[in-house]
Amino acid sequence: MNLINCPMCHHELEIREYHCPKCDVSFQGRFQKNWLEGFSASQLEFIKLFLLVQGNLKELEKRLGISYPTIKSRLSEINQVITRHPIADSDFTDILADLDEGFIDVDEALGMILKRRDK
Repeated sequence: MNLINCPMCHHELEIREYHCPKCDVSFQGRFQKNWLEGFSASQLEFIKLFLLVQGNLKELEKRLGISYPTIKSRLSEINQVITRHPIADSDFTDILADLDEGFIDVDEALGMILKRRDK
């Protein structure tokens, strides 16, 4: 089981003890978390596949059977976990850049903007 937040108050948990079941030794203190611990299982699988295809978004589209905007959305969520800073509801620069580059069309851009505003 991978607890990240307190089941009672939902505050982020901190690691205070490690225990070795083989020699029955425990270490207490304040330990830093691994940066990967904040990801869900599906996000970790996505990151693994992203690395396996060496960041090729077209290959990710093909292997996962999802659209480019969905891939961008998942990458955005992963970036939020890494940086611990959510994207502002009014920040659409990433979407507009994708539109400008031709990765998405106007309808997809509008859909992504509306989805972000609804969060």
